[in-house]
Amino acid sequence: MAVSVAMWLAGRRASKRFQGGTKPDDDSFRVMAFLGGAAVASKATALRSVQAKVRMGGMDLDLTGATLSSEGAHIDLDVKAGGVELTVPAEWRVYVVQHVVKGEVEMDVPDPETLPADAPILTVQADVKAGGLVIRANTAAPVAA
Repeated sequence: MAVSVAMWLAGRRASKRFQGGTKPDDDSFRVMAFLGGAAVASKATALRSVQAKVRMGGMDLDLTGATLSSEGAHIDLDVKAGGVELTVPAEWRVYVVQHVVKGEVEMDVPDPETLPADAPILTVQADVKAGGLVIRANTAAPVAA
């Protein structure tokens, strides 16, 4: 049990070090799940970039409350022995560049060619080893505040 606690504490320290002072509502932020899970929701007003690492854990990354910058945004996902579920607005064009070894990337988003030419663009760079990535479009109507 002591080894498990020590590994968990080391994972928390590594996550905080990787994230630095960034927060999910920043226009550029970093997040990490190490030996556990993380649920991250962003309300960034001009999202440009996200770096996410998962090591032997899982992450739910919800960008449905974020607005992309006018130039679009880039997400760099590095998954080793874990999984990520990325949720985006259905109005975004999502392009994925993937390198997968013993894992899978599943996409449930609209075909970019069916969206308006001026739709915001999100590029996802996925490096998945012994894990999985699911990218889903949130098709629910927005809730009025």
